[in-house]
Amino acid sequence: MVFALLPPPCLLKHRQSKSAVSKTLNNSGLPVAEVLPQLCQLLSTHNRLILSAPPGAGKSTWLPLQLLQQHAFASGQIIMLEPRRLAAKTIASYLARQLNEPLGQRVGYQIRHDSCQSAATRLLIVTEGILTRKLQHDPELSGVSLLIFDEFHERSLHADLALALSMEVQQIRDDLKVLVMSATLDVTALERYLQAPVLSSSGRSYPVDIHYIKPGSEHIALQAARQALVAFHNAPGNILVFLPGQAEINKAREFLAGQPLPANLSVYSLLGAMSLAEQQAAIAAPAAGHYKIVLATNLAETSLTIDGVNQVVDTGLCRRASFMPRHGISKLETVAISQAAAIQRAGRAGRQAAGRCFRIDTAELWQRRAAYEPAEIELAELTQLRLDIAMWGCQPADINWLTPPPPAHLAVATRLLQQFAALDQAGSITQLGRRLYQTGSSVRLASMLLYAAEHEPEAPGLVWLAALVAVLLEDARNLQPDLTQQLQSLAGNKQQPQYQQALQFARRLGFGGSTQLPLPWLPLLVLRAFPDQLAQRRGQGYLLANGAGASLAPDHPLQDTDYLVVLDIQHWQQQNRIRHALPIELDAILDDWQSQLPWQQKTGWNDKTASFSSERQRCFGQLVLQRQPVQNSITAAQRQQAWLGYLSQRGLAELNWSETARSLCARAELVRQYQGADVLPDFSQPALEADIASWLGPYLGSINKKTQLMQLELEPLLLNRLSYPQQQLLQQLLPGYWQTPTGSRLKIDYLHPGGPQLSVRVQEMYGQLTTPVVLNGAIALTIALLAPGRQPLQLTRDLASFWQNSWQDVKKEMKGRYPKHYWPDNPADAQPTTKTKKAMLRDVNPK
Repeated sequence: MVFALLPPPCLLKHRQSKSAVSKTLNNSGLPVAEVLPQLCQLLSTHNRLILSAPPGAGKSTWLPLQLLQQHAFASGQIIMLEPRRLAAKTIASYLARQLNEPLGQRVGYQIRHDSCQSAATRLLIVTEGILTRKLQHDPELSGVSLLIFDEFHERSLHADLALALSMEVQQIRDDLKVLVMSATLDVTALERYLQAPVLSSSGRSYPVDIHYIKPGSEHIALQAARQALVAFHNAPGNILVFLPGQAEINKAREFLAGQPLPANLSVYSLLGAMSLAEQQAAIAAPAAGHYKIVLATNLAETSLTIDGVNQVVDTGLCRRASFMPRHGISKLETVAISQAAAIQRAGRAGRQAAGRCFRIDTAELWQRRAAYEPAEIELAELTQLRLDIAMWGCQPADINWLTPPPPAHLAVATRLLQQFAALDQAGSITQLGRRLYQTGSSVRLASMLLYAAEHEPEAPGLVWLAALVAVLLEDARNLQPDLTQQLQSLAGNKQQPQYQQALQFARRLGFGGSTQLPLPWLPLLVLRAFPDQLAQRRGQGYLLANGAGASLAPDHPLQDTDYLVVLDIQHWQQQNRIRHALPIELDAILDDWQSQLPWQQKTGWNDKTASFSSERQRCFGQLVLQRQPVQNSITAAQRQQAWLGYLSQRGLAELNWSETARSLCARAELVRQYQGADVLPDFSQPALEADIASWLGPYLGSINKKTQLMQLELEPLLLNRLSYPQQQLLQQLLPGYWQTPTGSRLKIDYLHPGGPQLSVRVQEMYGQLTTPVVLNGAIALTIALLAPGRQPLQLTRDLASFWQNSWQDVKKEMKGRYPKHYWPDNPADAQPTTKTKKAMLRDVNPK
């Protein structure tokens, strides 16, 4: 039985009857229907398959129901992953309506804080974090026959992890099938990773005319809103405007509210931070004769159909969070989207009819955009991912990644989890770590909730207070300047959805709502969620426990407070600006954390005195809360500790990076780029900083002065990171030197901006027809041909072409400048030499 594509349920004007559905059962008209037989055949012979299908093909809203009818999946459940909550719920509702069944029967969904499923559910639509937890709970995924990863091109963190874990499950369950579906993706890399066939389907879309609107000096939100009005007046219809974030949406909406809009034109916002009900209202069809302008973020790029949209205004921008491991925080940047994302946005105008897309860009600049969006795993803060991996029972290096997580990001996440006591020193999960994971919350919130549960007897109502705080902290944008007042307001309003979420948190810990709010405990409570963001006053700003510096706004009421617990911090104008914080007393910290803050002897290097100093300290992360001087001799271990601390603060640039050391790093990174990241260790600067204790630490115990530190030759120390077979592989693929036909051993410059380069006197290359190559022929060296006096003559990657096309002109000039040297008419057949003509004749006719 075959089911046809119909508009999503929130767009239907009338509920369909069975007869209305049956009319379209045998003629879907969808492109993906054409490849369904081949798809089923490939899934019968392969346990992994990639479906590349553009928007409108029917892969999300038609194909799952067809697979549900297949005999191969009759005995098991199909789980389909959607990267966004709104898409998961909307698609599930639509598919259930296709079957003329209530949601939660054969088709259900499960997203965070919301679920609609039953024992009869055979097709479950989930967000990716849900699948990860299912895998952790049941590593064999018993009863599941097929996993579908929809919209995989979004490359979310959870999708990458869930796919990697699913591949491990397939090692013990060869009957589990995985189908990865994507609209715009570099399928070559995915095909190599999954070792799976690729099936392509055409899309069902209408022509979209692209118009480029040159960016002006006006704010981008105002220019986009103005362009939407112009587009509407020229051709009335529904218009989707893509803006970077909430601030721009608010600015555009405010502008439109001040314009004389037609009575039949409404303006909506569409944001990920909105409730599902608000999001669904934004995508719902307007009444007949009415139109709408929808101001959206990249939430509207995929999965959702906004009925009737035939015009798109695209600013070409989005808001992207990227983690800064040195600061321990994420910065939110407005960045240019990729070409793939821009194509997705334009396609929104052609889903149901021919349309137009107005790009606030120029055609030339658009061509310079990146082809695809970066994977989230390359940019994100990885604390939750690191805990997931530990809960799985392995280390990050044991996972077969499509895109490996950055070592520096993992190092920060590991240190934070160790501060939470969720991981031990070996990076394995602890019993507390398991408890934190099993709460179902983020690590930070789970730590706070468990702390509250343990101290509830001392402070009745503490769990309820923690639950309310947890709801607000799930998104820092929820926070108001007066957190105390906000908590009291939330605790007294049972009608708010946030109140019900807090009740879920409290009940999960065995407590219900409470009329008591022990607010004096609030700073200690929040510190359990943000131990890395305890802030100590330092000069005009603050030092955080994670080692980052930060500041308050000049007029902030907490400006003179000695200690703060920072709830929300933002990278703003090259500074870390504290947005929300609570004051906390040092005595309260020492009393509450006493067992976790033992006295330790610390040794450091002082640049001003050019000497080591030792003292007993009680430290909270990078903060010294108490100190006592110690007079004794410095051991080798303490010197090592001092130099490692010094370099962690000042960076590896303090070391003497010789050309040979930098060249070794460049060679190793080039091998990893061409041969795979698992072939050699990571020699990037962030990775070396994260691993400094293992490769540099053993050599620091005997260093007594900074001048000795600066004299360290780094190349042999770095080379020790490689095993002997790895050193041989590096030398084979990227030798440090190339021997000329005359026997000269010339250094290859791997630091040259244009790629590996060899500088050689042109006479030594006579008779050489092929250009020297490295990496088994993957890279041709750039040959910098030199005159006898070593002045540059020519750059080439094609010696044969140079001899044939450029040589005669070069020869004329060189014969005049260097008449004593040999300048043959046909250098391709000439004898290479390092000598003058006279010396060459002596070799031929010796006396």
